[in-house]
Amino acid sequence: MNLVAFVNHNSYAIAAAIVLAVAGVEIVRRGATWRRIALFAGLAALLTLPPLYVRSGASVVFSADAVDRAIASGRPTLLEVYSDF
Repeated sequence: MNLVAFVNHNSYAIAAAIVLAVAGVEIVRRGATWRRIALFAGLAALLTLPPLYVRSGASVVFSADAVDRAIASGRPTLLEVYSDF
């Protein structure tokens, strides 16, 4: 995997790490207090939640034939294509 593909694949994690690093440096620079540490922990939790929320669930069809049958069934069919990567 080249660098561009790696950054594209992991862009959210890289951005979250940069935000946390900047917040951590500010905490150290200004002096660590319980309030700042709690805010940092809250920020870390907030940055962790979106990737968990948008992860796709289990598929209801497991083969191309099942997709073809669903489309040909005569009922409205929603085909959603999504990848966690």
